[in-house]
Amino acid sequence: MKFYIKHSMKGRIRVHMDMKRMTYKQADILEYYLKNIDSVYEVKVYEKTCDAVISYTNDKNYIIKKICLLYTSPS
Repeated sequence: MKFYIKHSMKGRIRVHMDMKRMTYKQADILEYYLKNIDSVYEVKVYEKTCDAVISYTNDKNYIIKKICLLYTSPS
């Protein structure tokens, strides 16, 4: 699964998941996963637009690598 960075600033990033529609279950799973990343303190997932806003205190590259792991791990 691909994702795109729509907006980025220090401590906050907005990513778009490359899918047409996200179910509530998928949104909940994504939110749970993102909230359990070290240094992430707030997550908002928008299922209609397939976006996620992540607020963090660590390095942006660390957060991006963790999101990549979500989609490269075997299901």
